[in-house]
Amino acid sequence: MATTPRPDVGALSRAISRVENRAEGHEAILREAYRTPHWATVIGITGPPGAGKSTLVDALAAHWGADGRPIAIIAVDPSSPFSGGAVLGDRIRMDKSSALPNVYCRSMSSRGHSGGLSEAACDIVAVLSHFGFERILLETVGAGQSDIEVGGTADCTLVIAVPGLGDQVQAQKAGIMEIGDVYAINKSDLPQAAATREQIEGMLGTAYTGQPGINAATTGTRAATGQTAGGRALRRRHGDPRHEGGAWRPPVLAIAALSQQGIAELAAATDLFLDWSQRTGRLLAKRHERIHDQVLRLLTQRLLQPFTHGTGAEPAAPAPLTAWVDSIVRGEASPIEAAVALLSVQKVPG
Repeated sequence: MATTPRPDVGALSRAISRVENRAEGHEAILREAYRTPHWATVIGITGPPGAGKSTLVDALAAHWGADGRPIAIIAVDPSSPFSGGAVLGDRIRMDKSSALPNVYCRSMSSRGHSGGLSEAACDIVAVLSHFGFERILLETVGAGQSDIEVGGTADCTLVIAVPGLGDQVQAQKAGIMEIGDVYAINKSDLPQAAATREQIEGMLGTAYTGQPGINAATTGTRAATGQTAGGRALRRRHGDPRHEGGAWRPPVLAIAALSQQGIAELAAATDLFLDWSQRTGRLLAKRHERIHDQVLRLLTQRLLQPFTHGTGAEPAAPAPLTAWVDSIVRGEASPIEAAVALLSVQKVPG
């Protein structure tokens, strides 16, 4: 395949910086970016600290980027409590893919945002899509169970585990262990790799029937999970065997990213899921969900802005929010009264 022309990296980096920092001109950039006719495929990579996510992202980017198509890596790092900037620099572990001219790598600060991503992640996806990237690898902070927001941003979520997690895997049942479309046991050359894989397979077996990958209509999510919120979420993502012609069961693959072992198989499983998602309409539905969530985030920011950035009043005149807080502390009001009144622009107490 012929190499796709490399995007203007300088212009791209400046655009991302403006959007990430919400600097002057970022709204114009986003108005244009969101009107792109092309949307990149977003692959999220999450897992606990020390799972080797950065090494895996590097290996996958090198694998998919070998044919010359533009690949972007967004590595979300923990934020400094002082500057708000990224504490770590994941690019130092991107030695394989960084040699390819068609691979672009960018570190982003989470800026204190919980969920493993940055609030600007959805907007950055739009900017990268506008610049012609075909795949975006989105690596989360790596804070363990809280790294679940990637499931709503990515078109396919890879959950990475390592041998010997033991009770940590159990603790993650209600977190990242329920958002995966594909699971990988990294560092599988270490002891206990087979036991870790068996444990995750067993956990998946409580929610799924059938074989890993695409299944016929007779298999899919178990009826026992069908009436719960989690069961309904799994059916939306991976198929309802009672009403559809097929369902997806997340595979669990053994890999060793540092030595490239299993990378081709992991990439193939990811592509298979993405192809199935597109054919079943789930890929489009996921993108609707991503944009829906971003609109709600912006609405929340706009609603909170008058109360979090000051009102311009003199110090002697307390801000409306402060007055309500004082009133609640004195036992004269409740938080729900304050919220209703502030949103209704009612007169504050005192």
